[in-house]
Amino acid sequence: MSRGAQVVVVVPGRGASTRLPRKLFLAESGKPLYAHALERCLGAMRADRVLAAVDGPELAAIARAAGAEAVLTDPALASGTDRVWAAVQDLPEAAIILNVQGDEPEIEPEAVDAVIQAVQDGAEVATLAAPLPPEAFADPARVKVVLDLRGDALYFSRAPIPHPRFADGPAAPRLHLGIYGFRRAALQRFTSWPPSALERTEGLEQLRLLEHGVRIRVLDWPRAASGIDTRADYDAFLLRSRRAAITPLS
Repeated sequence: MSRGAQVVVVVPGRGASTRLPRKLFLAESGKPLYAHALERCLGAMRADRVLAAVDGPELAAIARAAGAEAVLTDPALASGTDRVWAAVQDLPEAAIILNVQGDEPEIEPEAVDAVIQAVQDGAEVATLAAPLPPEAFADPARVKVVLDLRGDALYFSRAPIPHPRFADGPAAPRLHLGIYGFRRAALQRFTSWPPSALERTEGLEQLRLLEHGVRIRVLDWPRAASGIDTRADYDAFLLRSRRAAITPLS
């Protein structure tokens, strides 16, 4: 990167949520859910800055208390990616930009670093995929990805892909993880394009990149962090957190 260029991790946050109301504010673990995600990103060794791109002062206060910078963005923005671009468009030094979802309290700092490294190594856009549990194959909430021989995404879908026509087929399904790394120009182009046909059909904005011919490098990651969409997801996160807190050091 050029002199003065920075790697900026942006964690978009929106106060409203549909399936689990005000989920980013839930604090039964001792701190807000949003703070967990920010603190994980702050642990990434390759990040120069961590920005919270938020739609209101409540989330901004949580972000600052967690040690992140906060940028207020327009509440009317259509997506988290639009919020990410709004946070960095006046920061020309932001050369590599990551989008990490604010409802990922268990995202690993090492996973953030792996995506940064892929973009530093030349990928225009990079993301992660993990092994998909068999019981999640037909779950439309779990996004699947299939890759080409270079490790770039061929397609993302909520449907079960690849279709297992042969029981002994070698192509194992992969679970897409909601983290993206962009070169600045790629993110700027992405947010300038209107939603594409496949994107609107599947409800997956990364398909807009594929429809415009942008390659997405997909890195293998051994495990999936659990995003929080429902009360059951949050309760499971609380249980894992409590178990981790009482596990003795070896």
